[in-house]
Amino acid sequence: AILNLFYDIKLNQAFHPNLIFETSVQYKLGLNNAPEDTLHAYNISEDLFQVNTKFGLKAAKRWYYSVTAQFKTQLLNSYRTNSEDLIAAFLSPSELNLGVGMTYNFTNPKKTFKIDASISPLSYNMKICTHPGMKETSFGIREGRHTVSEIGSNAEVKMTWNILWNITYNSRFFLFTDYDYVQSDWENTVNFSINRYLSTQIYVHMRYDSSTPRV
Repeated sequence: AILNLFYDIKLNQAFHPNLIFETSVQYKLGLNNAPEDTLHAYNISEDLFQVNTKFGLKAAKRWYYSVTAQFKTQLLNSYRTNSEDLIAAFLSPSELNLGVGMTYNFTNPKKTFKIDASISPLSYNMKICTHPGMKETSFGIREGRHTVSEIGSNAEVKMTWNILWNITYNSRFFLFTDYDYVQSDWENTVNFSINRYLSTQIYVHMRYDSSTPRV
């Protein structure tokens, strides 16, 4: 089973042409049965609660001074197969990212293609692990502490492309680096509208963290 909830609110630029403001809230949950697991009837393939906010003040044509914020965490407990060892839990791990920089907006005349790119040369990133049953050192946090702070840069690119009248492609790429390691998310969704009541969606979500040991 896959659950995907998404809510997005934007400031109407027709009334506020010199400002941009957007907040999105998303929750993704993926569950599957686990016949090989003697302790749990199911396992969690994906559990992501994420909030993104952006505020910008116009600097030039299609360019805005901007402040961005991102928070993400898992809501449910996730365990290793045939074990009560936790892999993840609420706020363990979670991550808060704040950035200051510039945003570029472009929409083609037909309004079938839109791109939104933000570059933040100054970015603050905080990793959090609060659950007592988890090792905070697994997330780069010093033993005995619940958080670790990092200063670096981030970039975010969002794209919407109406390929055909019934096919839409949405993509979001996010990257943060503190110049010692790199982490990134690349989310892709293709939506096929069958009729006004039915649609089919294909999700591809890739994550990369250079600090994770290779297997």
